[in-house]
Amino acid sequence: MIRIIGIPSNHFIASYMTEITRSVHLSINIIFDIQQVEKIVKHQPIDWILFDIYEKSTIYFEILQELRFRDQRFQLAILVDNSVIYNKIIDYHIQHLKPDLVCGFHELPQCLRLISLGQCFLPSLPPISRTHAIQGWNELTGREKEVLWELAEGKSTAEIAGLLYISTKTVENHKASISSKLNVNGGPGSLLRFIFKNKVDILSTKY
Repeated sequence: MIRIIGIPSNHFIASYMTEITRSVHLSINIIFDIQQVEKIVKHQPIDWILFDIYEKSTIYFEILQELRFRDQRFQLAILVDNSVIYNKIIDYHIQHLKPDLVCGFHELPQCLRLISLGQCFLPSLPPISRTHAIQGWNELTGREKEVLWELAEGKSTAEIAGLLYISTKTVENHKASISSKLNVNGGPGSLLRFIFKNKVDILSTKY
């Protein structure tokens, strides 16, 4: 059983979180009080926290950041409204919370469905401006960056080969070179996991 806590900004979002988790046969504990969340995380194993970032006071971010620092067992998903333009305050909090996932509300059903299956979800969010660079980024060639951008947008090796008019073997060679230059180790799937964790940063360099 996957243990999920939802921290919504209002009762409408709370109902939405509950409805979506039930639709994929998961359960969620909706909590508005961040201090109650803190107590639960300290005493119970939690797999995911879904955090609706809007209309939150500073104390929410401070406690979540402290929990992230102390307890890396749970994964954090930040939910955002894609129709709202990111501002510096939101960007600042996202950078400091270092979430495992940032996704739009409309993507939550697919996100939870894949989480329930133990699979990675790559959201299609608008880019967030970032002040920090990806280590090793400047070592990538222009073509390697193109391949990485397409991977971050969810394209397969075959699709990238077709888009860039190169062979699938060449795409695989680029992926190996990207992994080496960005110091991505860990065997098969490690580059995908890296992209999963850094998608927003990667795509912010494209625009």
